[in-house]
Amino acid sequence: MRRAAALACASLALLLLCAAAAQAQGLGSRVFVVQRASGSLAVYDYLERKLLPKRITDLGDLRHATMIFSPDLRYGYLATRSGQLSRIDLERLERAGVVMSSENSIDNAISQDGRVIATAEYVPGGVTFVDARSLELLKRQPARFSRDGQQLTSRVTGIVDAPGNRFVCVLIEGAEIWVIDASRPDFPIEHRIPTPQDAPYDAMITPDGRYYVVGHIGSERVSVLDLARPEAGVREVSLRDPERAFDRDVPVKLPHMASWAVAGPWIFVPLVGEDRLAVLDRSSWRFARSIPLRGHPVYAVRSPTEREVWVSFSGEEDDAFVQIVDTERLEVTHSFEVGKRIYHMDFTPRGSHVLISANGADRLFLVNASTHRIEDEQTLASPSGIFGVWRAFRIGL
Repeated sequence: MRRAAALACASLALLLLCAAAAQAQGLGSRVFVVQRASGSLAVYDYLERKLLPKRITDLGDLRHATMIFSPDLRYGYLATRSGQLSRIDLERLERAGVVMSSENSIDNAISQDGRVIATAEYVPGGVTFVDARSLELLKRQPARFSRDGQQLTSRVTGIVDAPGNRFVCVLIEGAEIWVIDASRPDFPIEHRIPTPQDAPYDAMITPDGRYYVVGHIGSERVSVLDLARPEAGVREVSLRDPERAFDRDVPVKLPHMASWAVAGPWIFVPLVGEDRLAVLDRSSWRFARSIPLRGHPVYAVRSPTEREVWVSFSGEEDDAFVQIVDTERLEVTHSFEVGKRIYHMDFTPRGSHVLISANGADRLFLVNASTHRIEDEQTLASPSGIFGVWRAFRIGL
């Protein structure tokens, strides 16, 4: 009897183990796609070429939602405009906890040791730190600054992880860059660095974690901070092409800074209202040249090979198209149509395929990066952000 019971227990344990393994199978090829209108995430397996039957729902206002992943790929963390931070179990494909970080948040980041989530808050304004495992609220840091003798509070955006287990963010009204130590329990602000211009609205970090770049509303200049020497302050870089005039004095603003592509010796910058990419020299941060495009660019996404940059567009005539820029020749080499209102693009980890969400067509596309052929498409209602689990291994995502 004891032997039979032991065998039964062993068999049950093996079944549970196999079930868990089956559940986790394919984790590395899973892609989480925001369905904005329904406040949910769809899950797509790009190797199996199929949508998984599960949807993760009740996630809040998913405009500009961002999803990050723990280094062990146990959890994903989704920050929403409604201030809701949801933890997603990546194996079970279900929500595994939620915390309200604020009334309105815009970005999130995970510390390099995987212990802390930081969210950038519009309302009430500041940075919130959350324990990644327990979802305990660790600290709220109001974004206070002084102006004309008054203490004011600023919205915060552009939060990223940075080398040295740090977070970096920018204050919109405060016009400051903060460098925060995430390894200490009190999360001290190590550096408060003014930007030369007002109204910073977004920021990005270069893939090597060296430079933090801030865009400003109503300006063709960006602020660049060398994170290896933050005490030196920022330098201003102009995106103006001296050989051609802007359609207006300055762009209203650049697209979201995450849309910049850093590839080879160049940095490719989409410009709102301009039918070109600005190209900066990566070593000097000086303007190098413009690349003419078919319309107004929104996203410039580099291939992992760094030999191509894929560009999407705004505008009724152009928003279904993708143009491919050769990073050696610095020119467009191919143009093709996918689906209306492209909202997001991302390469698979080795660069073989590109995932594209077409919000106006209610489609998710898988495109072969070599042949430019659509190899799979799935019907999804209002798809926008595309978040592959490989983001866990990139700086600043």
